[in-house]
Amino acid sequence: MIPGRDQLKDIVARWCPSDGVHASPVPGISCIKVSRPQKREKRHWRASFCIVVQGTKEILLEGQVYREREPHYIVSPIDLPVTSRVAGVSPAQPFLCLKMDFDAVALREVAAQLDRARPDDLEHPGRAIFIGKASDRMLDAAIRLGALLVTPDDAAVLAPLVGKELIFHLLKGPDGPAIRQLVRAGSQAHRIAEAVHHLQASLAEDVDIAALARAAGMSRAAFFKRFKEATAMSPLQYQKRLRLLEARRLMVEEGVGAEASAYRVGYTSASQFSREYSRMFGNSPLRDTRALKQAAAVVQDM
Repeated sequence: MIPGRDQLKDIVARWCPSDGVHASPVPGISCIKVSRPQKREKRHWRASFCIVVQGTKEILLEGQVYREREPHYIVSPIDLPVTSRVAGVSPAQPFLCLKMDFDAVALREVAAQLDRARPDDLEHPGRAIFIGKASDRMLDAAIRLGALLVTPDDAAVLAPLVGKELIFHLLKGPDGPAIRQLVRAGSQAHRIAEAVHHLQASLAEDVDIAALARAAGMSRAAFFKRFKEATAMSPLQYQKRLRLLEARRLMVEEGVGAEASAYRVGYTSASQFSREYSRMFGNSPLRDTRALKQAAAVVQDM
């Protein structure tokens, strides 16, 4: 048994009276519990820093499977459309996770301090999702962050500091050099991350790859290659999947109709939307969302 893990399990379980994602009193911090194995589902993975203390989160990104034994971290500095599931859990041994929304400002500050002390230079940092063993120091910081949930007034001051400490331990670990490249101003990886953020912020607009490449200071071919290295998909594929995931969320969580959802995410043809939706989710928008609602399923951010 790992004492730090057991302590963090107790903290997460305390904030999860039922399955699902439970917001804490501290902004940006949530606790997650899943008691039954999930089938693989297409999801919008939000930029986050997760510490999994029980169970396994399996993530598939364009054929590559990411998974790790507990306790482990899952980190992505950018949003990604993925296929994922929780596996190897039961009501007696549920999946338990402490999730922290990614603080890009804190990440840049810690990375800059580390770069001054010990710069790293990776030409090609690879995929923008990272899974690895949580160190004892990382678990210790996560426990202190979890303990702050019962004292929101203290957390307002201390949680950002402990969050920075978690980022520090992450960046000092084996995935640190690659993650630091994603926030280092001027690096190719950072320019690709900026292009990803632009696509997210302008989901309903057409993709102009030439303009994105110019903004990144790359040729069209180089931009396309680097974007696919980071996200495992082309800019057009990335946008299409985020559009369809957002339309699904609008229909399931907000009750927006299929046609209105399609137009809100940038489709000009309802029939094209229906075809692409069916191809991605295996069912028409109406049948898919009806099944999700009947099963009381929620398209979650993790």
